[in-house]
Amino acid sequence: MSVAKIYLKQMRIKSWLKNLFVFFPIIFSLELFEWNKLIQAVILALSFCLISSAVYVLNDINDVENDRNHAVKKNRPIASGQISFPCAWMLLVCLTIAGFGLAFSVNLFSLLLILAYVVINILYSKWLKTKVVIDCFCIAAGFVLRVMVGGTIVSDGVSGWMFLTVVSLSLFMAFGKRRGELHNYGAGGTREVLDVYEMNFLNGIVFMCAGLTMVFYSLWSISQESNLVYTVPIVLFIVIRYLLLVFSGRSEADPTTLILSDKTLLVSCGLCALIMIALLYRTRIF
Repeated sequence: MSVAKIYLKQMRIKSWLKNLFVFFPIIFSLELFEWNKLIQAVILALSFCLISSAVYVLNDINDVENDRNHAVKKNRPIASGQISFPCAWMLLVCLTIAGFGLAFSVNLFSLLLILAYVVINILYSKWLKTKVVIDCFCIAAGFVLRVMVGGTIVSDGVSGWMFLTVVSLSLFMAFGKRRGELHNYGAGGTREVLDVYEMNFLNGIVFMCAGLTMVFYSLWSISQESNLVYTVPIVLFIVIRYLLLVFSGRSEADPTTLILSDKTLLVSCGLCALIMIALLYRTRIF
């Protein structure tokens, strides 16, 4: 494997898919075709990509001993020794400076929100990942902050319905991830917190968050004047399909891995996005 591929693997390029959350506010505020704001959204998404990669590097440095004893994580570049500690720290510094610089070039508020994302992740890595329930709220906070960062460039910010939908969706994915880990490794597995979680509890929370996601999204779609309500069935299909994959124990229920590994889910998400944009911008497109 070439040096470039090793560093790209360490940066977890596939996980950049999560940063599409940054575009939610500009899409649903009907400002997607305002090119100045679209460019700003792209810059903020790129900023989050670099900062999230920096966080992955920091986590891998801190968890290197545990990763070396993990069946899969032992192959990560830092754990396997493909990237030395000095090089890892240098990569971390470069990603952080570039990411913060891009955010600051857009506005100060976005920089502060991304800084909050970094602080939460440092606290999570050092302490909060061992605190039951709080750990999942920290994971969910990352998705919510992505949306809030995107909201700094639109006229009306993030609406209440969008906020509630993203919160419930984020918790759905976070608790689904823990459920997948507990299913695959059991109590006393790769995370200390799995000793506390119980399968029936996680099953109930996952279903509750999935239901709340659908309720909030449905109410949000009804409040729109764009026929967005007609996307509710396909969103429901996506949620049910995601639930099926979570309960099958695939890939520890990591959101990015699940979406990219399942063609049905991937195509459904892409189709849903196209339909949403068509309904929201139909007067401009047609």
